[in-house]
Amino acid sequence: MTVSPLPLSVDGFALARISRDMASAGSWRIDPASINSYNQKLPGYSLLWSAVFQVAGLSPLVHAQLVLPLVTAAAVLPAYLLGVKATGRRIAGVAAGLFIALFGSFLLLTSSVAKESIGLLVFPMAVLLFQERSDPRKRALAVLLLAFLPFLHSLTTFLTLGMIAALVVLTQRRALARGRFSWKAFALDVVSGPALAVGAWAYYASVDLPFLADVLAPQALTLFVAIVVLLTALIGPLAKPAKRRIGTGLVRPASKIFLPPALGFFLLVTNSTVVLFVGTIRTPPAFFLVLPALFVFASFAIVGLQMVRRTTNRANDLLVAMLVAPVALILFGFLRGLDPSGLLFVYRAFDFMDYALAVLIGVAFTAFWKVLRGSRASRGALLAGFVVALLSTTPMAWNTPAVFGVENATTTEEFQALAVLASLGAHNVTTDQRLADIAAMWFGMASDPSLPTKLRDNASLAGFDYAVVLERWTRVGGQEHPAPNVVVDPDILARFLSGNRVVYVAGGATDQIFVVALS
Repeated sequence: MTVSPLPLSVDGFALARISRDMASAGSWRIDPASINSYNQKLPGYSLLWSAVFQVAGLSPLVHAQLVLPLVTAAAVLPAYLLGVKATGRRIAGVAAGLFIALFGSFLLLTSSVAKESIGLLVFPMAVLLFQERSDPRKRALAVLLLAFLPFLHSLTTFLTLGMIAALVVLTQRRALARGRFSWKAFALDVVSGPALAVGAWAYYASVDLPFLADVLAPQALTLFVAIVVLLTALIGPLAKPAKRRIGTGLVRPASKIFLPPALGFFLLVTNSTVVLFVGTIRTPPAFFLVLPALFVFASFAIVGLQMVRRTTNRANDLLVAMLVAPVALILFGFLRGLDPSGLLFVYRAFDFMDYALAVLIGVAFTAFWKVLRGSRASRGALLAGFVVALLSTTPMAWNTPAVFGVENATTTEEFQALAVLASLGAHNVTTDQRLADIAAMWFGMASDPSLPTKLRDNASLAGFDYAVVLERWTRVGGQEHPAPNVVVDPDILARFLSGNRVVYVAGGATDQIFVVALS
């Protein structure tokens, strides 16, 4: 937010433009020819923001980055409640809330102007309410949120309904084991929970939502169903208290607990030398500076899961359900094909596990807190170390170019350069991926994202009226996420600028932005 008042994500420009258009027209419509048609098909965020900025007299673009984090900060509350429900101790809620508030990747998403940012606040509320569905009012509220989610964010809808389906499986399995199974209760659970996926699918099919075919294609659907069936068979034992022999400290076999995080760390390290998903970037070196903190929290989560597995607390069902749906999508992303689309499924699903991880970490933190009850200094050291470890993950939020290899922030100078192009009546602009998307989403210009590659390869620029060039391309490269950045040789850039007419220059002495008229 200190870099620019503009949205901390490219999608934020599309959402702000749609909100402005809704306010101007007084209605919502889907324009299949618009670059923003995908976001128009998911109007939940834009409808809410359009109403807010009209009532409050705010700018749909400039104030979005200020208002949205104030709203998504409320994500701490369901994390706190989950921690308290799992342990009955407020200290667990505090630890879980701190994790959600400061964990780097979650902080990045809840600080960005994006549909998923609101989704990460809504989905735990829906799951918590459904868990308490014995109260008809809470069931009704859960259904209301589940009915809203398909219009907000498709991935959030998909994962939330998966979590609720897992809750139904675990509840009915417990009822069968105790001889209390009821077809009426089962039918009510299905109708007010997983069956709502039919309505979501019908809406997405009617508007031809992109990416739906990635899951519903015959081979992909068969693979996903197989994963779901396998995980459904595996979650039953996880919901039961594990047997523990006297004198042993861990639930057996411990390999079930240690293997997933160990495999995850191994894949991250391997990807730094051999690209696992073809056409994407390697794990950046700066990411390894965050790994020690991730190892700490993985250790906390392992201890927490060990402790949860010894109890009969009903929060077990909630934790298992909130883990199994993202895990299913991650496995699907790996098994469907090691390509950029597979990577998209993997990394977009990860942060939906954060609430469950927060609870497990809160459980472990509470256990350590209890062990250290005789020493205030030791408790203070535990809390300080916990906060320091969390803060060491925040580069994932404020230094994304180094940690994730992607630039999210757009400066006012870059936006002004695009505004100058719009004032000149530019029809066809070429630049890098990020600026090309903004030019199309906010200004409605026809844009091409391949200028860094064309400059590097000395390719023709015929057909383009203007180009926007960033001097930083010679140092960090032009963005083509999820592919690696394309670095432009300084001599090539100098020849390009001298061979064409520069109509506008902005930015600092070593980070200039050029608007170039192409002859």
